[in-house]
Amino acid sequence: MKKIIFAAILLGIAVFFCGYSTYRDDVDGSTAPLRKLNDLNSNMFRLGLPLGAKSMHVGEEQFTEARPCYFNSHHAAYSALLQGKIDGYLFDSHTLDYVAASSPDFAVLPGSVGRVDIAIGVAPRNAELLGPINQFIDQYKQDGTYQAMYNRWMKPESRTETGFMRPDVPEMPQIEAPAAPTRTLVVGTCSQLEPLCFRPRGSETYTGFDMELLRRLALHLNIRYVIRDLDYITMMDELANGKLDIVVAGLNKTEERINRQILFSKNYIDSHIVALVRSAQVPAKTGVNRK
Repeated sequence: MKKIIFAAILLGIAVFFCGYSTYRDDVDGSTAPLRKLNDLNSNMFRLGLPLGAKSMHVGEEQFTEARPCYFNSHHAAYSALLQGKIDGYLFDSHTLDYVAASSPDFAVLPGSVGRVDIAIGVAPRNAELLGPINQFIDQYKQDGTYQAMYNRWMKPESRTETGFMRPDVPEMPQIEAPAAPTRTLVVGTCSQLEPLCFRPRGSETYTGFDMELLRRLALHLNIRYVIRDLDYITMMDELANGKLDIVVAGLNKTEERINRQILFSKNYIDSHIVALVRSAQVPAKTGVNRK
C-alpha cells in the first residue's frame, strides 16, 4: 500500500510540473464550431486556465458550464490545445494574439471577458521602489516609448508553421546600462511568455517586451539586476517571501496576490482576456472583435 501511495504522489508531482491538470490524455476535444468567446461556456468543451492569473478567476466565474483544466505552463497549454486535449485557453490578448498570428493552427475568438491589470510586482519589503517604478511607467506611456515597444514586439509580420515564435525576432534596441548602479535587484520572470520574455531557439539570451522594459527601468532606477526564470507559483511565493525584489513577467494583478501583501505598480500594458482555440474550429469568416 505504501508503494502505491508513493507512486501516486510521484505521478501527481509529474503531472503538475508538466503543466497539465484535470483532463485525460486519452480523451479528444470537441470538434464543434466556435464563433465567439462565449461559445466555450458549454459542457462539451474543456477550457484551459492559467493557475493564479486573472483569467483563471474569470473563467471559473463566467464559464461555469465548461470543464476547467489548469496549467502552470503556457507552452503546456498550447501543446494540449494543439493536440485536442483542451478546446480553448483563456489568457491575456497581447500574448494570445501573438501566438495566433505566429501559427496557422491557432486563432483568437471574437470577444473578450474584460480588461486585465498587467503590472510589475514588488516585494513587500521594497515598498520604496513603487513610486519610482510608477513614475517610469507614466513617463514611458506619455513619451511614446510604450507604443514603439508595443509595435516592435506585439505585432508579428508573418505566420509560421514551425512553432509559436515569429521567425524574425526583433533586435533589442541599444539601451545603455547605468554607469554607477547603486544596488542590485533580483528580478523574477518567465521565459515561456512570448512575446514578453523568451529565448530564441539556440540562444541563452532573454529577449522580448518585458526584457526591453527591464533594461529601461534599470536605467531609470540606476540599478543592476539578476534574472531568475521561474514558473508563476514559485515566482509568487518568492516575491511574497522577499527572495525576489520585483517581478517583470506580464504579471496579472489579482485579489489573491494582493492579499499576500504583494505590491503592484500601475498597468504597463493594455490588454483584455480572450480565448485561444484551434483555427480548424473557427468558421472562415469569423473576425476578431474586442468590443
